[in-house]
Amino acid sequence: MERFKTDVKLFVLNERREGKGWKAIKERIRLKFGIQPPTTRAMQKWEQNLDAEALKAELVKDIKGQMPGIVDEARVRFAQELLPTLWKARDAGQDMEVAGWKWFLHFIDQRLGSEAFERLINDYMSERGDAAGQVAQESRT
Repeated sequence: MERFKTDVKLFVLNERREGKGWKAIKERIRLKFGIQPPTTRAMQKWEQNLDAEALKAELVKDIKGQMPGIVDEARVRFAQELLPTLWKARDAGQDMEVAGWKWFLHFIDQRLGSEAFERLINDYMSERGDAAGQVAQESRT
């Protein structure tokens, strides 16, 4: 039996809380996580037996466990890659801030992998679009 990560289970519970149907949730899992979704029966069991707050705590614990390695890697890469990138941009008359952000996005892309990075960017852009639309709508009223 395939085991699904905590973030997938939490996603299912959140989608159900928003009133989405099983078929729609399966499709969104396929798109968001790039995996074969769990069976409807498995998701129904999660809905009945799992506590969303406990899953959130578990997810935070998992992330905290990964943090020391990520922090150490970021420090090394900052010293070895970001600073030289910024100086090179400055010397070439380029915008140092833009060069720094491009380096940061490249760092995240390498850390997550291209597929996960693209999902992250797509999710961000769709949420950003939703937020921008809400702000525009609120300003009209």
